[in-house]
Parts: sequence; structure tokens; C-alpha cells
Amino acid sequence: MFQPELGVSLHTVSNELTDRMLQAIGSSRIATVEISARLLDGDQPGARVRLLKKQLERVGIRPMTIHARFGGAYDFSTLDQTASQDAISAVGASIDLASELELPVLVVHASAEPVQPHERSRRLKQAQGALAQIGEQCQKVGKKVAIELLPRSCLGNTVEELFELVDGLPQDRFGFCLDTNHLMGRYRYLARDVHRMGHRLIALHRSDYDGVNEKHRLPGKGVIDWRSFMGALRDVDYGGPFNYECKLEGESVQERVRSLEENFCWLCAL
Repeated sequence: MFQPELGVSLHTVSNELTDRMLQAIGSSRIATVEISARLLDGDQPGARVRLLKKQLERVGIRPMTIHARFGGAYDFSTLDQTASQDAISAVGASIDLASELELPVLVVHASAEPVQPHERSRRLKQAQGALAQIGEQCQKVGKKVAIELLPRSCLGNTVEELFELVDGLPQDRFGFCLDTNHLMGRYRYLARDVHRMGHRLIALHRSDYDGVNEKHRLPGKGVIDWRSFMGALRDVDYGGPFNYECKLEGESVQERVRSLEENFCWLCAL
């Protein structure tokens, strides 16, 4: 039964893991969080990871997803085999973090951009091979992979291409992360895309936009029909994290968290 709990990408609340930020989310309705791997850059001994895990447990918040590094040198679809393997290794570091933090889902981008039309089929094949390697690593530690719906020329910029990326890969290991800010001019098809993903939809990044390009606004501040979106989630009995990834209103952490809570109440009433 579809019963959403308030979730958020930690980096949208604060770019730093501070006690003030953790206290603010701990005293709020936030139940789950996504952690960006870049928030833990430079943590070679793992002290910050252990501290974050302890702090989240203390305030009763569950880490549900970790977002692997992406873009630039982290593009495993590149046709440069050495660079692709380096990018896969970087994803492996996020898998290690997922194990340390005991969270179930790894979110990945299938490519950076631009992807030129003449190389798209080769880049898709390269990404499929990389995802197979990533899936094998995740299987060893009991994690799932959520491939994110991406914008513009990126690989995985349509539901059809997401399914192409996972063709032949284990269904119980691979699913999709739907970023509602990435449909570009196809925002009217959002509910349809939820239905087409069905049970393969295992993660969300929710935000609004202008129907042209990414804006990462709070839901209700753009063109998306949130009532039909919520209805579609109910139809497919979505059970994954209900994650916000947007620019929050307010100068302080407390104000930004309050804006999340108010928006979450509005969405759940639709």
C-alpha cells in the first residue's frame, strides 16, 4: 500500500554534514535520506561515514539511497576503456559506502553529456557492460541499482532507453530512479512514465520545473501535474523512498526543512 514518508537528498538541505543540519532533520518529519557520495569526499579513514551513521541512527532517520559520483571523469559510458574502468571503480567506492551505511539502493547515471548521435549505440553498449559489472558488485553485498532518468542527450533520457539499458540484466537487481525534473518537454507524460516503469521504479528525485530545462523547484512551483503523479504512484503501489531533490526556500536549515514539511503535507493531500 502506497504510504509515503518524507525523504530528502541531504545536499539539498545543506552542502555540509553539520550537527545543526542533523539536529534540524532529526526534529522534523523527515524519515529517510539520500546521501551524495561527494558529501563524503576526502574521508579516507571512514571516520565521517561512521559518525554520520551513528548520528542518523540517533535521530531515527534511515539512509535509503546513495547517489554515486557522476559527470566528467565519472562517466562509465565513455568509449575510452581505461576511463570507463576508472569510473566503474568510483561507483565501487559508493557501493562500499552503501554497505557501511547499511542502505539498500545505489543511484547511478548511465552517462554524462553530451552524447553525440553517431556514437549513441556504442555508448549504450559500453554502459550496459559497465552496469553488468556494477550489478555483480552490488549482488555480493545485497544492494540494488537504480538507473536515473536523465535529461537532454544523456543515456537513459526516455523510459524506453532505460529498459534498453537493463535488457538482459537481473530484474531483481536493477530498477529505475525517476527524476521528475528531467522530462524536459515531456512533462505531460509523467504519470504515463510511472505506469510504464511499474515495479521497476524503486527511487524518486522530486522537484518541479518550467517544462523546458532543469530548475529543481519545489513541487507546485512549475508545470508538473502533481495530482496525476501521486495517483500514478498509488496505482503502481510505489514503495520506495519519497525523496525531494530541489532548491529549498529559507535562509536557515530550519526554514528549509519547514518548507519541505509543508510541501510534503500538500502533496499527500492531493
